Amino acid sequence: MDSRIKRKKHFGQHFLTNPETAERIAGFLSWKGAVVEIGPGDGILTAFLIRQSRVLRVVERDGELIPGLKRKFDGRLELIHGDALKIMKNMPESWGQSAVVSNLPYNIASPLTFRFCRNIKQIPEMVLMYQREVADKIVSESGPLNLAVTPFFDTRIAMTLKPASFSPPPKVDSAVVHFTRKKEFEVEPEDEYFRFCRRIFENRRKMLYKNIMKKKDAGILKIFQQLNIPRSVRADQLSVSQLLALYREVKANGIQL
Repeated sequence: MDSRIKRKKHFGQHFLTNPETAERIAGFLSWKGAVVEIGPGDGILTAFLIRQSRVLRVVERDGELIPGLKRKFDGRLELIHGDALKIMKNMPESWGQSAVVSNLPYNIASPLTFRFCRNIKQIPEMVLMYQREVADKIVSESGPLNLAVTPFFDTRIAMTLKPASFSPPPKVDSAVVHFTRKKEFEVEPEDEYFRFCRRIFENRRKMLYKNIMKKKDAGILKIFQQLNIPRSVRADQLSVSQLLALYREVKANGIQL
């Protein structure tokens, strides 16, 4: 890859520099079918994915990187020049069952994760790089990302990396999260569920009851009482199972958040 190509801050580009690290990340993937890589950059991870994938598709937004990727891989993969946020909003059905692997651009990592969860029925496994703080929230803390992921994936932190592993080095540590699709989903991956995940964590310091009472729906109080949820509680004080129960009751009662 042409070293003269400048990394672009607005694309959140931090490229892996160690082939051994890239090989290890690719090795976390057990799925042997089709794979989608988001943001291949200079192709350091792509080179290992192409060895173990039946079909490899890569999505790259930066047009300056496309010629180098074409030269390097010469027709051995499907190269898609486009915005992953738009493409993954509704993953093409023609891609079938496809694992997702990515050193995620950090500035769009969270919204992309929501996109992946929306397409859970097509994604059996994911291996994704995040800022360490975000990775910790996904696997162990309450918040919109944890709530969006938990009904659909089992997760674990597979490895951590220091800033020196990237060019340019980010200001924080990074971590690879391994996602494995659950056999059964606790809720359906529908748009209203992901709106719920975001909505209930708005204004985190406020009481959850006040956050979701903006439309003054009288049914909300009844649901809180039925589920024994105090009106003074904050969203991050409830377990995922309690929040899922709240969502199911809100949906069953036809309440729009």
